[in-house]
Amino acid sequence: MLLAYMPFHVFLVQSLSLLTGGLDIWKVGKDVFLGLAVLFTICLVWAKGKGTRTFNALVIITAAYGALHLLIWALNPHIYAPGAMLGTLYNVRLLLFALLGCGGILLLPKFAFGSLLKMVLVVSTVVSILGVLQYFLPNDFLTHVGYSIARGARPSFAIDDNAAFPRIMSTLREPNALGAYLVVPATALTILWFRARSTSRRYLVTGLLALHLLAIFWTFSRSAWFAVAVSMALAVWWQNSTWFLRQLKRWWPVLAGLILVAGAVTYTQYNTQFFKQYIAHSDTKVHVNNLDSNSYHALLVKQGLEGIQHKPLGHGPGTAGLVSIQNPGGGQLTENYYVQIGYEVGVAGALLFIGINVWLYALVWRRRDWYGWLLCASFWGYVVTNMLLHSWSNEAVAAQWWILAGMAVALPPAKHAAVQRP
Repeated sequence: MLLAYMPFHVFLVQSLSLLTGGLDIWKVGKDVFLGLAVLFTICLVWAKGKGTRTFNALVIITAAYGALHLLIWALNPHIYAPGAMLGTLYNVRLLLFALLGCGGILLLPKFAFGSLLKMVLVVSTVVSILGVLQYFLPNDFLTHVGYSIARGARPSFAIDDNAAFPRIMSTLREPNALGAYLVVPATALTILWFRARSTSRRYLVTGLLALHLLAIFWTFSRSAWFAVAVSMALAVWWQNSTWFLRQLKRWWPVLAGLILVAGAVTYTQYNTQFFKQYIAHSDTKVHVNNLDSNSYHALLVKQGLEGIQHKPLGHGPGTAGLVSIQNPGGGQLTENYYVQIGYEVGVAGALLFIGINVWLYALVWRRRDWYGWLLCASFWGYVVTNMLLHSWSNEAVAAQWWILAGMAVALPPAKHAAVQRP
């Protein structure tokens, strides 16, 4: 249910709260539900005696990660309490999503991944269609359903606030989040294209993939562009390396020509206003303190790293990242999720989080099936986005990958058919 709900959370919160009031209650409702659902799942798994070594380890690791946040908070009692609470929740809920997915499979061993994938793709297709439509709608369209800066959700985005170059975010919070959310569906469609057994099915998958890629392009999120390229390339390589090499040998002159053309276009257009402002984001005239987007990003990362060096035990949860914006005394945007974790809960917290990622990735990789390859390929895509943004702080992006990863470590590989190689 969360996989279907999360992409529409912001839209539903903004629109329904107009009718019912209680905007803040609507905002936190999903997290309260998640906490109760995870607690219920853990109790039910243990009561039925279905707790595996992996599930039990995930429970312990989640508790340890949460306890570390509380300890660092206790060591920094002066920090903004609501921000610390929200920061702890945002960070720990990644593991709560994984626990929910893992426990769900243990309780429902006959689960069919194909059915879930269809649901994920139906939802992402609706989100993509709404995003493409948004590109042509008036900038103030979403103000009619409750979107406003005062209510915590901007109704529109544009490159450097130039209305002539809109950025879509569909039903998610902002364009970068939409681009990151669509990485998993786009990668899944790439895999399904190779698995398609009929021409008509391949045409359908091609159309859906084109729709998703168009939506990703119109987010103008460079991190999402890089992420989906990495994820799709890895998925193709891991499944179809023989086919890939065969096509590369056949078409390498065309590929080389395209690379040369792209290089020539980039070289000749690099100093144009269009390229600086809308592709490279390197126009200092439209950014803060005469810094372009790239330089400003590098500055924030540098400040985050200096903060870690200054206080390696951590400044406390909620003092960095998106949550810190709400702090009365200000916070530290790091434009890098891993640096954010290090800033908040110290070097130990960052190492623990990275270790959790490595452990979960290894478990998923051991599946050696297309489900595992989908998640491992998209994992590296999200490494890209989280090196440039705070992608894991978005509920839709986090829920999708971490719930599916939790399912992957519990669902036996034998449940899936072998990969079809063309």
